[in-house]
Amino acid sequence: MTPAALLDFLRRELAPTPGRGSATFRLTLACLAATIPILTHRIPHALVVMIVMYLITQEDTAATLLGSILGVIGVTIGLSLALLAWSIALDLVGLRLCFLVVFLFGGLFLRRVLTIGALGSAIGLPAALAMLIPDVAPPDPELLVESLLWIWWCVTLGLLVNAVVQVLLSPGDPLILLQHELGTRLQAVEQSLRRLAGSDATEPASTSLSSLVIAGMSRPLALLKTAAMLHPWARERHEELAALITLVDRLVTSAVALGALTPLPGTAMRHERLVRVADRCQATRRAFEAMRLPAPGERAALPDEPNTEVLSPLMDIERTLDDIALAVPGHLDDAGASGAGAAGKQGLFVPDAFANPEYVRFAIKGTLAALICYVCFIGFDYPGIYTSLITCFAVSLSTIGASNQKGLLRFGGAAVGGLMGLIALVYLYPNLETIGGFWLVFGAGTAVAAWVNFGTPRISYGGYQTGLAFYKAILQGFGPALSATVVRDRLIGVFFGLLVFGLVEHVLWPVRAQDALRARLAEFLHLLAELARTGTSRATPTVTSNDVDAWRRRISLKVADVQGLIESCKFEVGDVNPSAIQKLTGDAQIIFILLLSLARQRHDPTRLPEAARAATVDLDIAVAAALETLATHVAVGSEPAAPELEDTLNAFTHSLACKDGLNEGATHLAGRLALYRTLVAAIKRFSLEPASVWHDGHRRPSSHGEGALKAERPET
Repeated sequence: MTPAALLDFLRRELAPTPGRGSATFRLTLACLAATIPILTHRIPHALVVMIVMYLITQEDTAATLLGSILGVIGVTIGLSLALLAWSIALDLVGLRLCFLVVFLFGGLFLRRVLTIGALGSAIGLPAALAMLIPDVAPPDPELLVESLLWIWWCVTLGLLVNAVVQVLLSPGDPLILLQHELGTRLQAVEQSLRRLAGSDATEPASTSLSSLVIAGMSRPLALLKTAAMLHPWARERHEELAALITLVDRLVTSAVALGALTPLPGTAMRHERLVRVADRCQATRRAFEAMRLPAPGERAALPDEPNTEVLSPLMDIERTLDDIALAVPGHLDDAGASGAGAAGKQGLFVPDAFANPEYVRFAIKGTLAALICYVCFIGFDYPGIYTSLITCFAVSLSTIGASNQKGLLRFGGAAVGGLMGLIALVYLYPNLETIGGFWLVFGAGTAVAAWVNFGTPRISYGGYQTGLAFYKAILQGFGPALSATVVRDRLIGVFFGLLVFGLVEHVLWPVRAQDALRARLAEFLHLLAELARTGTSRATPTVTSNDVDAWRRRISLKVADVQGLIESCKFEVGDVNPSAIQKLTGDAQIIFILLLSLARQRHDPTRLPEAARAATVDLDIAVAAALETLATHVAVGSEPAAPELEDTLNAFTHSLACKDGLNEGATHLAGRLALYRTLVAAIKRFSLEPASVWHDGHRRPSSHGEGALKAERPET
């Protein structure tokens, strides 16, 4: 990356986005409030109070409260295990080292196999760090136990203060916040289209399109995750809402691309198209505000113009609105939901927690790297770089790309925070004499770190590291901080930890994000093909609601995997185009939702005439075969041919011309035909994308990295 590109990246990532300012204010206020009991009661380990606030604070109150409760539980378990280990091996260095290995391995393993992976870190990391305290502090049992109790109280204090501030100042229900996020994006698209059409906007736009493009889907997806935990309605319709978020984000992207086409052709027909599409955005937004979805009948036929490619972003907007109107509401407004709420509840562990060997390999790599760092800083009597062990734990992620990304953010944030701390120590604090001056500098540094922390996932971890390094420099004790060695030692420790973990990761079972992404996307398509085949077998002609829910859960895991791997690919050298894969994934989500809608209608095959049943089976088999072919091509990065599904679709259409049994279910059959037509069009669009996804001149053979293709779940 050139310096100009880096500056452009920072300018884009640090730009204001919806909700960022208010979240920064809340976190800054919470940190300032926590300094009052810390300074008045001289509570040690003040750094821990600040750390947990950055780790727990989320965009909505529900997620913050849930994280606070789980954080207290995890730290309590971890420190209790550490006290138990001390009672056995405090004076036995070798046995204590064994406990260190067990806690590191256990924390890393639990982080991957628990459905709430952060709980594993909250248990394993405090217990492992407690094993280091006797090596860097006097081995007095009373002082050690007191230190551990103070750490527990600091964690509880930080979570308590932060929770109070968030409850008092934060908006509330994540489902309402998600509704607002989608409405804001639709309103911005609508106003942009009206401006391009030369019409007066009926309502002022609250947010610019550019800031929404920068924000992306991270905040709506986080809100959806919390809403699914709290609301059965959102949990039952998680996949449809996730696809809806993707579609609305695609509307924003297409609207920005359309605005870049200047000057726009000004024919009356195109002006009419812009106004019509803006009206559809307005209708969709008002439907969201009423907590409903636009009816499938709100479809507008695409214009048949010979030169529509000039306004291809506008066609993308029209198609996306059609997808929202047809594909998404197929199950959302159904109050019954087939009991999906009970069936869709997740357990404590991921489905393959104890069957996938990649989780064990992941834990072994992180444990080995951390153990090497421990031996080095103890052997060289340099305990100041103990952060190298924490670095190995923190950047131990599922792929090389994800680890590289987090490592860069960790080192960059430590450098920026350390520089801020040095400026405060050398130039600011010597000239301040009151608590007000301390709070001014402390609050300014906290606000900078919090602003970065509430950015997109591409930069947010760097904000946490900035705040951590800043606090480590200025909160060295209850008197004036006079030493800058903590900043130097932290940078050295972070760099050393990144170096050791990078070597271990490239030697032991290396997993490239690009290979894992290719495999996950292929597995996603294979599962879609199997979903398309449900009900085509004569042995099991009917499909139950539980069957559909089981498929829904399995495929949703693959969607989450793909979304997490896309960003990681940017931090590896290779031939993957992440932007194209993001669009490809959105198209695959549409196919997923359409197949779900069709599968839920197969529980009553008697609603179809006999001829239509046979044609439906043929069409489902053809769709499954097309998806299998696409999966094979995606796995090797080759360009597939467009699937031939029109003949089979026409045969299904002709079968509906039979009059037998059509009067009773005419509406049902018309809806199913519309779903099949949209499905065939979506598969065809998907088949045209892979040529731009892996865009190098050569193609990787299918046998490359066969073991890496079975990589574990990504982690963000």
